[in-house]
Amino acid sequence: MGLFLRWGANRPVSRGPQVVNGCPILAIGAHPDDIELGCGGTLAKAAANGQTIRALVLSQGRRGSLSAFDRAKETIAAFQSIGVSDVVVCDFEDTRLATNLNQMVRVIETHVKAITPGRIYTMFQHDRHQDHRAVYEASAIACRSVPQILGYETPSSYPNFVPTVFEDIDAYLETKVRALDCHVSQGERLYMQKDKIRAAAHFRGAQIDMGPSEGFIPYKLIF
Repeated sequence: MGLFLRWGANRPVSRGPQVVNGCPILAIGAHPDDIELGCGGTLAKAAANGQTIRALVLSQGRRGSLSAFDRAKETIAAFQSIGVSDVVVCDFEDTRLATNLNQMVRVIETHVKAITPGRIYTMFQHDRHQDHRAVYEASAIACRSVPQILGYETPSSYPNFVPTVFEDIDAYLETKVRALDCHVSQGERLYMQKDKIRAAAHFRGAQIDMGPSEGFIPYKLIF
């Protein structure tokens, strides 16, 4: 899986880091749909290349949908559609994740110990959503032994998210779009519209003179 690093506007884009020694990937999100929005194409690409992936979702997102919808089932279906079958959905109370920081650290540490990941995908440190910031804080502590930690973007990251690491997802953009279609409970949200998902990927790609891409902020990169 090849990422691309961009060190500055006047510096060339170069092929970036591979997952350390082919170790597993652990992707961490606050709510169902966060991971798929932020790195769904990247994970689809990794899964297609035979990478071992676990998705860890820390809440069931009940406050973000009508009671008729089971968002845990939606996210499991979304991950299955991109080739990720190892999905763990916890039941911390959404909108109040910061009050459970210590417990979340312990849960994430358990998964780090279980699969020994070489790379973490987690949430943006300065996100507007308090749950997203809490997941970043818990990840930074629990994943301190992991050599690579990358932050992904979600709509609540805008406009503060300035990525310097990019993944080309040209061949997997439509896979990502189909995965997000599984989140029926979120269908009315503007950022879930298919043209908006595609536009976000094309915008990130245009920043590095490439096709559709996902952008990341590197919090830690050991090669």
